[in-house]
Amino acid sequence: MQIQWKSIDSFIGNSSATSLLMNRPCPICGTFFHARNLLRFDDLQFFTDSVQFPKRADISIVQCRQCFGIFQNPGFSPTAFEILFAEAGCSYGSSNIRPHEQVEWLASRGLLEGHRRILDVGCYKGEFLSILPDNHKRIGVDIDAGAVAAGNCEAAGTVEIFCGDFETFQLREPVDLITMFHVLEHLPRPVSVLRNLRAAASGPDARLVVEVPILEKGITNDINGFFSVLHMTHFSRQSLRNVLAAAGWCVVEADEKEDYNALRIVAAPGELAVSAMGSPDDLQGALESLSAWNSAVISVERMLSRIKEDRVVIWGGGMHLEFLYQVTSLFQRVLSRKYIIVDNDPLKQGKTWRGVNIYPSAILQKLDWSSDVSLIISSYGAQQSIAQASLDLKIPTHKTLKLYDMVTRC
Repeated sequence: MQIQWKSIDSFIGNSSATSLLMNRPCPICGTFFHARNLLRFDDLQFFTDSVQFPKRADISIVQCRQCFGIFQNPGFSPTAFEILFAEAGCSYGSSNIRPHEQVEWLASRGLLEGHRRILDVGCYKGEFLSILPDNHKRIGVDIDAGAVAAGNCEAAGTVEIFCGDFETFQLREPVDLITMFHVLEHLPRPVSVLRNLRAAASGPDARLVVEVPILEKGITNDINGFFSVLHMTHFSRQSLRNVLAAAGWCVVEADEKEDYNALRIVAAPGELAVSAMGSPDDLQGALESLSAWNSAVISVERMLSRIKEDRVVIWGGGMHLEFLYQVTSLFQRVLSRKYIIVDNDPLKQGKTWRGVNIYPSAILQKLDWSSDVSLIISSYGAQQSIAQASLDLKIPTHKTLKLYDMVTRC
């Protein structure tokens, strides 16, 4: 495979379209057009280049003045979900260690006792369901038809996975336990989804377990920041409770995870809340998160100023790379500089991002690291594993730039 070094923005043909975004009410309280602006990114590109589909959008994060809920508005349309997230791949998933921890956590609370019908919402290929005890009836639902087909093939009948809209799907029989790990923040109408899940519950003894990242734990040194552009709603402790109450769920237990940003809640069917009070503290929390994010950008900018080489390898073709483009001067410092990208996600290999070619990491063995070339690790959670992989490929450490002195979550 021949390596081709390219200049940034050497691809002509990327576009945006009004069909990617649509205005929406506050997902917490339903108020229309009554919000303050918090953050905006113009012409943000979602993964690889395309002349066939629009891949760029202007992303705005706002805060409702009535309930202090924080959300993306305009939000992604159904068209956007089909196009923009099709290549998310490894950029849009949880750690492989989480399912085992989640099962142990459920068992420790007696939620896996007896023979239960368990529904996992946003199950992808059913990895979590596959490690649950096989005495339970295990069911999954996901909107990704390809993942559902692959999951049913791999499960070979031990787990039932079907493709359906989270707001409208119906089950043949009610379920005793519903799990939803890091899914709710990606959905445009969380209350509607939670109401549909309540209708799927078997009765007052049924339980819902939902986990999302929360504002109160959102201080990070990652340039992606808490306000991820892949999230439709940015929950706080109070706003998560508000959407659950609005959908008829009563919180039984709230558990904030220590080793990563997550609030995990166990809820039982309850009464529908007529209205819920927001927390004014969520404005302060948003401002503190933005302050930490700006500090992170300054720190990364300082690190990037060390790059002197005329050819740069960037390891990581996910959303972190787009943020390097959006908020740092990396690509503007030396306009004649050439780049290649390496990424182990097959969905991205063989394509380009803003004109720069994406290769598998094995290509790095072909480079002469004694020449005018350096490597930037473009990832937060995977920084250390990429650094180790670069060592395994005999890339000199003085040629490898880590952007973060410390990774506080994964």
